[in-house]
Amino acid sequence: MEENYLISVFVFFLFGFVLFKKDSKKSGYTANNMRTPVKERASSVSGVARYLQDKQDDLSQSKLTGVSRYLESKEEQEPENLVVVSGVAKYLATREDAPVSGVSKYMARQSIQAKKIAKENVSGVEKYLNNRN
Repeated sequence: MEENYLISVFVFFLFGFVLFKKDSKKSGYTANNMRTPVKERASSVSGVARYLQDKQDDLSQSKLTGVSRYLESKEEQEPENLVVVSGVAKYLATREDAPVSGVSKYMARQSIQAKKIAKENVSGVEKYLNNRN
């Protein structure tokens, strides 16, 4: 029983080793430095110089916020003499051309009827006070 256990552990270890070794060859990275590609290691720039260059690039990009980058791209796209029409102005322009809907007519009639009923159902005291002024 113990022999079977040892054999199965050895087989799993061998299988994992072969699988891991194939993955490292496909990715193009060396075993010594998994983060640096082989092509970059052949260059004359040291790791510290690359780190400092990356850090400087990150700092220069982080100074600009997303909003400022968006505004810069919009300025590049729009000519300065172009008149910008807001969304509200566009809505109001289309709203004036639209015919009056049946719902709005119905609501207007209901409000007029409510005002008439309110005038008719005035108590005697309210009539007296209204006539006095």
